[in-house]
Amino acid sequence: MAFLLLLLPLLAWLLWRWLGPSHGQPPRAVLVALGVAVVMGAAVALYIRLDGRDVTGGVYVPPSLGPDGRVLPSRIEPAR
Repeated sequence: MAFLLLLLPLLAWLLWRWLGPSHGQPPRAVLVALGVAVVMGAAVALYIRLDGRDVTGGVYVPPSLGPDGRVLPSRIEPAR
C-alpha cells in the first residue's frame, strides 16, 4: 500500500502532462528514467523485505570508545 502512495505524485504528474493544456507527452527519456527509478526502488524494497535480518527485539548499542582508545562501531545485540 505504501508503494502505491509513493507512485501517486508520479501518476498525478503524468496525468497533468498528458491532459494539460499543451497536450504533449513527456519526453521518452523522462519516462524511461522514471520507470528505471520505480523498478530500482521496488527491487531495493523487496531486497530489504526478504533479507531475513530481523533487528526487532534487539538492543541498539551506539558507537563507543574501546579500552585502547579505538572507536567501536555500533551494533544491535539480542534482547535478554
